[in-house]
Amino acid sequence: MKTLSAGGPFVAAADGVDRVLGAICRAVLLVTLSLMLVGLGVNVVIRYAATQGGIDWINEATEFLFPWAIAAGIVLAVQRGAHIAVDVLFGFFGPRGARVLGTAIHLLVAVAYLLLLKVTIGLIEIVSIEMSPLLGISRSWAYWALAFGAGGAAFANAAIALRVALNGISALPAAPAEESVT
Repeated sequence: MKTLSAGGPFVAAADGVDRVLGAICRAVLLVTLSLMLVGLGVNVVIRYAATQGGIDWINEATEFLFPWAIAAGIVLAVQRGAHIAVDVLFGFFGPRGARVLGTAIHLLVAVAYLLLLKVTIGLIEIVSIEMSPLLGISRSWAYWALAFGAGGAAFANAAIALRVALNGISALPAAPAEESVT
């Protein structure tokens, strides 16, 4: 996430919300991945040390934690510019055209994520009555992860669009070279 001085209070507000969203996503990743690693590790030890096949509810808990890790990772990838992107088109335009294109792309992606959020909320209502057999947790838990990811990615893309609209193409986030596939 790049923070530039131009843009005044709107960019400052977007930057503040982006920082909070990033901190929440990093915490979600830390907690979910730690719990999954410990739980699955304990289950492996039990499978080899005991005659029983492990603790069944740990596998079910992992099914509930994994979508949250993925959703948080997607939001962080968008913020860092590490989400899928095709930036070859920017070279065909001058600074003004690239600014318009960058803004339009991120607004379009934000709208797509908002549509996904809307559909997900409808699905949450449908699956909320289904309960997991071992933990007794509503199956909507995983869909809430999808809603969190869609909402977070929509906000992150809208914030990037705002920064690009006000500051130009240089406001696009760029993942560090070691995280790039090119």
